[in-house]
Amino acid sequence: MNPIAIAQYGLIAATNRFSESAQRVSKMSIDGVDVDVVREIVDMKLAQAGVSANAAVIRTADQMQGVVLDILA
Repeated sequence: MNPIAIAQYGLIAATNRFSESAQRVSKMSIDGVDVDVVREIVDMKLAQAGVSANAAVIRTADQMQGVVLDILA
């Protein structure tokens, strides 16, 4: 199991979630399109948290690999 690869997929999913929400918000100005702004803000915040969490996983996995290499050297 590769934590960096898993976190990369998580980053992709989170950025896609944010992008989809942003697209829905951008359609607010179109007549007849009903957008729940509160829901979209929550989705964007969840996407932001997902990006932060997955970036933290990548940083931690990188640090752990560095420690293992230092031990083996």
